[in-house]
Amino acid sequence: MLAKKFARARHEGQRYGEFPYYIHLDEVERLAQPFGINAMIVAQLHDVLEDTTTSVDELVHDFGDKVALAVSYLTDPVAGDRSDKKRQLNQRFLQLDESDEAARLALIVKACDRLSNVKACRLFHPEKFVMYQKEHSEFRKAAYRYGLCEMIWWELDMLIEVGDKIARY
Repeated sequence: MLAKKFARARHEGQRYGEFPYYIHLDEVERLAQPFGINAMIVAQLHDVLEDTTTSVDELVHDFGDKVALAVSYLTDPVAGDRSDKKRQLNQRFLQLDESDEAARLALIVKACDRLSNVKACRLFHPEKFVMYQKEHSEFRKAAYRYGLCEMIWWELDMLIEVGDKIARY
């Protein structure tokens, strides 16, 4: 798959905790697989604008307008600390209309990305897991759409809730 080769080349040398970055990209792609080939492509590319020197024009050239737009929807704003960036990103997600294909892809892949991150942090970085728990309510209000990827959201909600109960004991 071109997207996988492209993403691996662009993220070369980057790490996802103690693992090569492509481990995360492959997990997000695996979660996005039931939603089609374009979701799998966006999953591989979802961090490429944010974490590399790749331009939107390169994505348009290699993968088309729809994929490039979906990836741009997923890209964190440049300015601000984490809470500012997440607030801006959530505002963007709130405005997306899931009847638009690029928006639909972005919302699906964002849920898959968050699930991947929460699963990894629960195992390897409990302090980041707590951060995701604190962000979950606002994130869910912004990115969840009824009927879009219910099983992804169900698993994500359960991990957040179970983690919260474990943390209390």
